Amino acid sequence: MVGLALVVAAACMWVVPAASLRLAAGVVMAAATVLLALGRFLPKPFYQNVPLHDPRNLTLRRLYHQRVFGVIALAASAVLMLTPSGFYLGLWVENSSWLLPFVFFVVVEVYTAFRIPKAEKG
Repeated sequence: MVGLALVVAAACMWVVPAASLRLAAGVVMAAATVLLALGRFLPKPFYQNVPLHDPRNLTLRRLYHQRVFGVIALAASAVLMLTPSGFYLGLWVENSSWLLPFVFFVVVEVYTAFRIPKAEKG
């Protein structure tokens, strides 16, 4: 929960056009990414709670893998927040380039937040 609160705080801080706040927003987003990654990868894996012959196992595995891709998108968003505008590897990166992976993270997070409890109940 703290990681998600920091993600929201970083997105709100970035809206203010002050350069120092935008740099702080990038640092807060990076800290939130670390907290969310630790929270997602350190607990006991879900498949140890579900029997192997249970058909819910495939659905839960897919949903938890989607959450991993969401955290990867959040990490990309944090990196793009901290990079200045310019060409990188032949791509033009602007100040608002971090929004695309951030929106992907938000969509995946909201989707899995509703689907995982429903799939676990059966």
